[in-house]
Amino acid sequence: MVNGQKVNDYAISNDMVGFNQLLDDLKQVTNPQIIFEATGVYSRRLQAFLDMHELRYVMMNPLEAKRKTKDDLHQNKTDKLDA
Repeated sequence: MVNGQKVNDYAISNDMVGFNQLLDDLKQVTNPQIIFEATGVYSRRLQAFLDMHELRYVMMNPLEAKRKTKDDLHQNKTDKLDA
C-alpha cells in the first residue's frame, strides 16, 4: 500500500526463499504496509519470519478480507463509473 491505497498484489513462496525475497523487496520501500490473510499453518511461518525481523504487519481473517474487498468495490462505484 502507498498512502493507504493498494498498489498491487504480491505473491511469494511459503518458504525461506520466498521470505528472503520479500525481505529484499521490502528494503526498497519506505514504511511498507504488510497485510496478509490468516490461513492457519500456512500464515504462521510468514508471521514468525516477520516477527523475527521486527516487521509490522496486519493479519486479517480471510472472511473479513473478502468482505472488505467487496465493501471497497461498492464504495468506489458511482453512476458515472457504471455508465
